[in-house]
Amino acid sequence: MKTILMCILLLALLAACGRQSQEEEYTPTPLPYEDEYTEYEEPEPPAPEPVEGIHGLISVVEFGQNRAYILGSIHVGREDWYPLSSIVEEAIKRADVFAFEIDLGATGGPCLCDAECNDCDCDPDESDCICLLMELMFLPEGETLASFLPEEDFSMFMEAMQTFPVSMDALAPLRPTTIMELIMYQIVAPGIGLSSEHSIDMYVFNRAEALGRPVIGLTDFNDHIAFVSGMPDEYQFATARYFSDFETMTNEIDELAYIYETQDIETLVQMIRTDMSEAYEAYQAGEISVGGLGLARYWHYTVGNYRSTFFANQIARLLIETEEPTTFFVTIGIAHLTREVNVFYTLEELGFEPSLLVVLD
Repeated sequence: MKTILMCILLLALLAACGRQSQEEEYTPTPLPYEDEYTEYEEPEPPAPEPVEGIHGLISVVEFGQNRAYILGSIHVGREDWYPLSSIVEEAIKRADVFAFEIDLGATGGPCLCDAECNDCDCDPDESDCICLLMELMFLPEGETLASFLPEEDFSMFMEAMQTFPVSMDALAPLRPTTIMELIMYQIVAPGIGLSSEHSIDMYVFNRAEALGRPVIGLTDFNDHIAFVSGMPDEYQFATARYFSDFETMTNEIDELAYIYETQDIETLVQMIRTDMSEAYEAYQAGEISVGGLGLARYWHYTVGNYRSTFFANQIARLLIETEEPTTFFVTIGIAHLTREVNVFYTLEELGFEPSLLVVLD
C-alpha cells in the first residue's frame, strides 16, 4: 500500500496530475456512492472571515443540495503546519466524499500492468502491480542519459548535477523529470525541513481515511498514466537543459513553501502569472532557446490552464450528477486556483457561484 501511494504521489508531482485524452471522447469514471451516509441538515457555509493558520483559499460552490469545498494545496509541507485553519478543519469534518487530482487511495482499480508484465496477478497491494508506473520513471531499456539526451543538453545537465550530493551512476537509467522530482523531494526539500509526507494532500488524505470517508480522483488514473507516458522527448530534453543547481533549487522551494505557509496570496498569484511572460521576455532577449520557451508553454498551457479547466468541469460534474445530497471536499494544487484561467473562473463561466470563505489581507 505504501509503495503504490508513493509512486502515485511521485507521478502526480511529475505531471501535476494527468489529463483526459484530447483525441478520444472522455468517459466519466463511475463514482463510489454505494455507501450509506448519516443524514443530517447541512448548515449554511460560514460567511467570509479573517482566519489564522493555513487556509489554502478555502472556498465553496453549490448546486441543489450538493456542495463542494475547494482547498488549494502544495505537494510538500512541514509537520507544524497542522492542524490547518479552523474553517478548513470544519469543512473536512462535514465532507462525505474527498476528491484529489488523482485518487491517492487507488489500490482497488484495474491492474496497472501492461502486456509485458505477465507475472502480475493484479493484486494492487503487490509491488509487481506497479510495474507500469516504474516503467514510466525509467528511460527505454538500454538507454542512459548520455545516449538519450542531445550532447549539449547532457553537458548542461551534468554541470548542474555536480552541485548535488548524488551518484550519477544510480540516476543514469532514469528520465530527467524523474531525477528532478527525486532530487527536489528526497534531497532538497528534506534539507530545509519539508517533506511530501507532510504535504497538504497527504494530510487531507489521512484525515479522510481516519474519518472513514471514500476518496476519489478528479482524473481517471489511466488518463494520468497516458499523460505521463505521452510526454514528448523534447520536454525531457528541456528539463535537463534548464535543470537548476542545488542552491537555486533550494531557494525556489523554500520561497514557495514560505509564501504558502504565510498565505501570501498576492505574491503567489504574481509568481504564477508572470512565469509565461518572463519566459517570452527571456526568449526575446536570447537568454533561453526555443526549447526553453517550449517547456514554459507546455507547462503553462497543458499542465496549467488545461488542467484548471478540466478540474473545474469535473467538480461541476460531481455537483450536477450526484443524486444523493453530498458534501465534497476537493484538494487541488493552489496554482489551479490562482492562475489566469483558474478553477473559480471556469466554474463561473459554467454558471456556478464559487465563494471564498476567508477574507484576504
